[in-house]
Amino acid sequence: MSKQTFEEANEAFVDDKYEEAYELYTKALTNDDKTDSHFTSKVLAARAQCALKLKRYTDALNDSNNAIELDEKNMKAYLRKGTALYNQDLKEEALKTFVRGLEIDSADDQLKVWKEKCEKEVENKKQPVATTNTEKEKPAATAAPVPPQPAKIKHSFYQTDTVVTIQIPIKGLKKEQVQVQTTDTTLSVETKIPATGNDYSLEFDLAYPIDSSRTNFNVTGSNIEIKLYKRQAIQWTSLDAQSVAGKTQPPVPMSRPVTDKAPSYPSSSQRAKNWSQIEAEIKKDEKDNKEDTGDANAIFQQLYRDSDENTRRAMNKSMYESGGTCLNMNWEEVSKGKVTCEPPDGMEWKKYDS
Repeated sequence: MSKQTFEEANEAFVDDKYEEAYELYTKALTNDDKTDSHFTSKVLAARAQCALKLKRYTDALNDSNNAIELDEKNMKAYLRKGTALYNQDLKEEALKTFVRGLEIDSADDQLKVWKEKCEKEVENKKQPVATTNTEKEKPAATAAPVPPQPAKIKHSFYQTDTVVTIQIPIKGLKKEQVQVQTTDTTLSVETKIPATGNDYSLEFDLAYPIDSSRTNFNVTGSNIEIKLYKRQAIQWTSLDAQSVAGKTQPPVPMSRPVTDKAPSYPSSSQRAKNWSQIEAEIKKDEKDNKEDTGDANAIFQQLYRDSDENTRRAMNKSMYESGGTCLNMNWEEVSKGKVTCEPPDGMEWKKYDS
């Protein structure tokens, strides 16, 4: 029951229904019998991510700490704990969290990105700021107003057998205002919404592996478009790994499999035909008739080559207008009107409609 609720929560999260997802994660934890500490840690880390989306940073920090206590190798919990600390302007503590996570898994690219980001900001914060004696005494600090919640932005994607294209509908952006970072298994997008000035972020573990070295993105007047290059030519049912977790259906290939056996044509024929034998017979007939057709073509080419301009014009016009059934070399006759079709006896000429 708890695992089913966890899956429902993941689906709600992917659909940007964060309040609903948070309630479902809480329900999954309530129904959890706590016999599998790894699973419980996973649900706590997932709820922490949901809390980050809702800007409930204290809740995210508490869930992350509890997840790490149950499973000290839960890398997502370190990532979300550090992110919660960072958003509470506790950047030095956040840096320590990312460093601790990398001590356990030095190959985690998301932790590396956040570690470098925190190192730069901590270093900049330590640099002294020059002041003057004439500076007026500042009034006592007052509580900062709570920023408005950003509008939910529904991203979408479409795909070919090689590329997944993600579209995020945000208007008025320039490319230099958008940060897109990927690893072979993760995606991170950060920018500000021009209409409100609020931060926008999109982060998740990808459902399937990509070639992150080829990732590129573009910003149009109304969209952020991100191209992810697939490692395998399979149908992506979702972008987020959480939404496909636990599903047992095998991936659906998008390209036709290569087979060693040549297809048999026509597939609708009730009697099989040896097309290789038929092809050989056609080539034999062409060889047997080559001499006759070659002589006729040679004669026509010689006539055309040795004729004057008017004769060539007569030959072209008569052959074209008669549908190839009449050759007239007398320009005085041909120039007087349209040359009629003269099919062989016993045959009827019909116009071909393409």
